Amino acid sequence: MKQITIITPAGRPGIVADIAERLGARGINIQQMNVTDDHVHGIVFLEAEPYDEALRVLAEAGYDAISEDLIVIRLKDEPGALARVSARFREPQINIHSMRFVRRDGGWATVILSTNNNERARALLTDCLI
Repeated sequence: MKQITIITPAGRPGIVADIAERLGARGINIQQMNVTDDHVHGIVFLEAEPYDEALRVLAEAGYDAISEDLIVIRLKDEPGALARVSARFREPQINIHSMRFVRRDGGWATVILSTNNNERARALLTDCLI
């Protein structure tokens, strides 16, 4: 799975509308979009299909769009589950760049994350990869 991250100046009204209109005009489906504002930057996390076309449209529009590969894992939805999984990255010094819980259902949680070394991270997460 791949994610597009867009960083913009904070307080720019209309960014979400502009992104959605540009992608929609080219027939690109937004599968997921999360937006946050840290009072300095606006940050948009986007999953879209077709992915390569979405990245191209955003670049053509002048957005500084960053491509990230994501790891998708399934955890027991219980206290400490995330701590146990993320602790696996401590010894090999793998940094988590981004992480989101995307679904909780039937006692399980689906989490997406990206790291500075997804290949090594995947090797450490073989028991919970989706």
